[in-house]
Amino acid sequence: MDRMRIKTFLIGALLTLFFPIFASSSNLGKETPVTLIYTSNTLGEAEPGCCSYTKGAGGLARRAHYIKTVKKEANNLLILDGGDALTGLSPNEMEKKNNQKKAGVILKIYEKMGYDVLNIGDTDLQLGIEYLKALQKDSKIHFLSASLKDPKTGKTIFKPYFVKMMNGLKVGMIGLITPVGSPYTQKEAKKIKDFYIEDPVKAANETIHSFMSDCHHIIALAHLSSSEIESFAQKVPQISVIIGGDDRTFMFPRKINHSIWVQTDSNGLRVGRLDLRLLKEASEFVDIMPMTLIKKNIEEIQKRMENSQSMKEIMDLKKMQDILQATLFEKKKKLPTKGKNTYKNVLTLLHPGMESDKEIEKLIDSSRDQLKRPIP
Repeated sequence: MDRMRIKTFLIGALLTLFFPIFASSSNLGKETPVTLIYTSNTLGEAEPGCCSYTKGAGGLARRAHYIKTVKKEANNLLILDGGDALTGLSPNEMEKKNNQKKAGVILKIYEKMGYDVLNIGDTDLQLGIEYLKALQKDSKIHFLSASLKDPKTGKTIFKPYFVKMMNGLKVGMIGLITPVGSPYTQKEAKKIKDFYIEDPVKAANETIHSFMSDCHHIIALAHLSSSEIESFAQKVPQISVIIGGDDRTFMFPRKINHSIWVQTDSNGLRVGRLDLRLLKEASEFVDIMPMTLIKKNIEEIQKRMENSQSMKEIMDLKKMQDILQATLFEKKKKLPTKGKNTYKNVLTLLHPGMESDKEIEKLIDSSRDQLKRPIP
């Protein structure tokens, strides 16, 4: 009897000792869905049709409606801006004052859309550091920049990073700005001497090492040139997603080292959506968009088969479905997703046929004096 008690006690002790490890290990393999809405280089454009080449696309009211539709379906949503959201160029003091008024309205609209984070871009700097600090003070949006620093103290002027927990997954965001800004920005920095821009690789590595080493995934809001981003991704391997945009062109996702690089174009023409399924311990990413599209086609063919009254049409559709099923099977073999993060990306053009958010439309109408575009 004593032996049985000792045996039971030892088993209980071992279970108590090792159960947390087992529980932790099982949690490591659990996927967490995260959706990113991302934009860059809006340049303070609230309304569509800022330039002839846009053909009436863009507008914050359309973007707001789009974001509302995503909010209804997405789990763990982050709404992020990669920089140059608030203003375009300010070539003189008069334009700077006009753009400051405009920026206040743009920020109010961003708050209503539900943005979490706004990275500081080089044209944003033309509003003036003190003005940007005043905007940040009264805003619930986190202004980020790990590389924008005070020359007197060497400390960051804005928060360098922001962390959010999502179903046990720790997701960090870091803001970065190119040290090779516009000639106007460089001139202002020398004249005013109220900021300097540190090398983004150095700033990122220091911030991650000091404050973000326990993040499972890190998103870099990188207002850098294409060549800077390529170098950055190689030198800062902890980054999972890079939201770029200083060169103001949209691009489809590109993998560099361990990072997925995405970005939208200028003047708010497009909005990006990146759907992620993240594992705590995984660094590799697989693009599942091709497989998602094939599955969607298979489902659509199935519906057509169920609604068809023609046996010949049903047989033809069945052949198409079989081909797609075989293609899907092959893709799954070539791109196994087990133990890897997955992503699918959609860039949406905010075209004139899209619905607009009425509340944002009213806000724009009531703020038209502040939002008016300067005469070239």
